Amino acid sequence: MPVQSVHRVHYEVAQIVKQIAFVREIIARAAELLKLSPPDTFLGRKTYEPFPQEESQYGNPQS
Repeated sequence: MPVQSVHRVHYEVAQIVKQIAFVREIIARAAELLKLSPPDTFLGRKTYEPFPQEESQYGNPQS
């Protein structure tokens, strides 16, 4: 019986090692994503220049 227990413990250890490697990979990916700049949402950024307003015959810009 003790031989089977040793194999079971070895199997459990191997599974834990795989899980730890997987979690470390996820953490590394998350760290890389956090290093990137946030996506551009265009909020608060002027993406164009407004058209110049024409002057009326009285010299004031038209509304």
